[in-house]
Amino acid sequence: MTMQVRDATNTIITIPKPGTTRFIVVTGTALTRPANQTPYSAGDHIANDPDASDVTANSITVADVADQPFTVEAFTLTTNDTGPGAAGATVDVHIFNSDPTANSGVGAGDNATYAQKRAGWVGVLSGTFRSMSDGSVARLVPASGDNRIIMKPVSGGLALYWQPVAVTGFTPSANSTTFTPTVEGFFGRA
Repeated sequence: MTMQVRDATNTIITIPKPGTTRFIVVTGTALTRPANQTPYSAGDHIANDPDASDVTANSITVADVADQPFTVEAFTLTTNDTGPGAAGATVDVHIFNSDPTANSGVGAGDNATYAQKRAGWVGVLSGTFRSMSDGSVARLVPASGDNRIIMKPVSGGLALYWQPVAVTGFTPSANSTTFTPTVEGFFGRA
């Protein structure tokens, strides 16, 4: 985008229009894990299906203009799991700017050691669940020591993809527990 202004000699010149930045807080669709109480070990993928070929990509719409950069400052993950297993568990959330399930990218289903192709991988956030009366909540921050992860959404799109991984083992307390993500960051417009 550009704008036209007149210089000191009254000549019209074209300059880039200043961009705008705005704060975003968006919630994505919940991931529902399989109906079992199988314990997770450190490094296990938390997914919607035990079969890697049936794992569904988890996405969050984070932008309102395709292909514009944004930052991920924090990621909140809530679960309806009320047991002591989830509280205190640490998780990583890997984020991608392309569908991680495409081209057989997912190498492991739920409760299997996380194995993923690198295509589209942008970064990882980490946090620990805290117990609440109706579940648990984890606030995740970039694990690399940076304050933020700067990225573009899926090519031609508005979303990012995410995959949770257990860093510490835990036992889910109920069948079909859900994990709901909320992303905080800034959306920039060129």
